[in-house]
Amino acid sequence: MRRLLALLLLIVLALPAWAQDRPRAGLMWNRSGLPATLPLVVKTMPGQDYVVFLAPPDGGDPVMAGYIHGGSFFRLLVPPGTWDIRFAHGRDWQDEDTLFGPATEWTTMDQPMSFGASVARKHGYIIRLMESDGRMTVVSAGPLDLCQGLTVTTDLIELDEEREDDLNRLPTPGLRRLEIDLDTRTRVCG
Repeated sequence: MRRLLALLLLIVLALPAWAQDRPRAGLMWNRSGLPATLPLVVKTMPGQDYVVFLAPPDGGDPVMAGYIHGGSFFRLLVPPGTWDIRFAHGRDWQDEDTLFGPATEWTTMDQPMSFGASVARKHGYIIRLMESDGRMTVVSAGPLDLCQGLTVTTDLIELDEEREDDLNRLPTPGLRRLEIDLDTRTRVCG
């Protein structure tokens, strides 16, 4: 009886070790070949974790994935383009191939989303997921535009000191150096 109890205890303690530790929140991989510079913010409730996938709308393989810890603030920079967005979610992370195991559930955005940028604006999205009637649904999805401003600061530095030793010299301007500092500020557009 003791051996059976010890064996059962060993099995129960080993079960959590079979599942991998969940990944850190953020980018898992980017196979798009494009720079990821545009904002995608996802708001979720605690209790489950999520993996967001971006794929071409023509049905190709996903080009990007990010891991979301449920209930925590999540922002992922994504590449420009139009993407289908899907969420896998569950409680017990297994690995990248099986995700949350047989209990993995899926939520898909109804329409592809277009991410882009102009000279002073980055166009992204904010999505909110919530469980309702035992199903995960998209409660809201709207634009998230970031405006960028550039501040230029200059400073003129005189490099030549006045020369009193050369009286026969024609007056010429001294050497100067122009120092330029650029500062980019980003804020949510109003």
